[in-house]
Amino acid sequence: MLISPAYFSSPGGEPPVLVAGGGPAGMHAALSLAGMGVPVLLAERSAHLGGQVMRLDKVYPTDHCAFCPVWTTAKACFESPRVNVLLRASVDGLRTDGDQTFADITAAQGWIDPQRCLFCGACAGSCPSGALHERDASMTWDPALPPSMRIDEAACTRCGKCAEACPAGAVRLGAEPVRLSVPVSDVVYATGFEEPAPGTPAHAPEFGGGSHPDIFTAMEFEAWHQESRGQDMLRRKSDGAPAKRVAFIQCAGARDARHLPYCAAVCCMHAMKQARWLKRRQPGLDITLFYTDLRAPGAGQEAYVRAGIAEGIRLMRSRPGLVAASEAQGGIAVRYDDPETGGAVGEIFDIAVVNGGLGQCPLPTGLGLPAAEGAAPLACGFCAEPADVAGSAVQGAAAAAAVAARRRSRAQGGNA
Repeated sequence: MLISPAYFSSPGGEPPVLVAGGGPAGMHAALSLAGMGVPVLLAERSAHLGGQVMRLDKVYPTDHCAFCPVWTTAKACFESPRVNVLLRASVDGLRTDGDQTFADITAAQGWIDPQRCLFCGACAGSCPSGALHERDASMTWDPALPPSMRIDEAACTRCGKCAEACPAGAVRLGAEPVRLSVPVSDVVYATGFEEPAPGTPAHAPEFGGGSHPDIFTAMEFEAWHQESRGQDMLRRKSDGAPAKRVAFIQCAGARDARHLPYCAAVCCMHAMKQARWLKRRQPGLDITLFYTDLRAPGAGQEAYVRAGIAEGIRLMRSRPGLVAASEAQGGIAVRYDDPETGGAVGEIFDIAVVNGGLGQCPLPTGLGLPAAEGAAPLACGFCAEPADVAGSAVQGAAAAAAVAARRRSRAQGGNA
């Protein structure tokens, strides 16, 4: 859609609060502010709300579906009269003009208008290059929005046949991004985390990330073994053979001076969740979880770990020095020091999951610019400090309370 500054106006009061990031922290910040009567602009860089949680199959320690609670929260954001959601939007920076703070935002419009799309498929049937799909390559559409066809812009030849076939005029090939300068009263950053690229120093290259199909990152493995894929059993990605032994390697890039000198907080429980889910589906799997210090600080998490041990998951307090494909032995070799004997040990696994090093997404430029007095940006969720889903939601609500308090203080002349 074409967006005008009036879209973001806040009649009779201060400009809206900008919440940058639509994961659990950002959505809860937006809904909490809206519940207090504060208008919000929620800007999300992807085509859907939910953040990285939308890539998860289950969430610990309850093991319920990750998608369901996120979807209801996203739906509440779209339905709130005080929350304006802007998808595929990046916050380029902040600047000030006198006492007013402005956010510079680039919003991609997308080549199909989801508000007009009938989801009839006529466009896909007319496309000679196969660029039209019912879903993105990475995930399905956001069910909090009307279902819509999607165009793979890299594969599209812009021949125009889809636009001719569309009965609703929903196709807008080559639509250029809209650049906005939006007045905002306050800013809340909730930009989440990024998983380091396999094989980079941030992912500790001695762990073999990116060198073999059966050495996964945590999020890659999440997609490989999730229940919705309908696999009868866990299989190796390299040749499709049934997997019998799986190793989870923790702290790959975390507690490491080359990347993150601190613990990434969520990796131990994420690995235990994946391990327990595998064990429930295939009790005969041999699973070893290599860890530095097992972190399970949240409610119910210690009991969750103990249940995993009772199910037969082997915990090894050792940090492997090498993970690499072994052609001679037909698997993934893991070399580590045995804490009981002090000697070096080598084992062969079918799959290795390299976990850790989750870094905060970089905040938009201009974070340090002098905002209007009493309106310095806040950060919440993983971009503020490593946090799981529940912790991010709590932090989002806390940031909203802080913003609402200072807006009230400004309205009362700083005497609140």
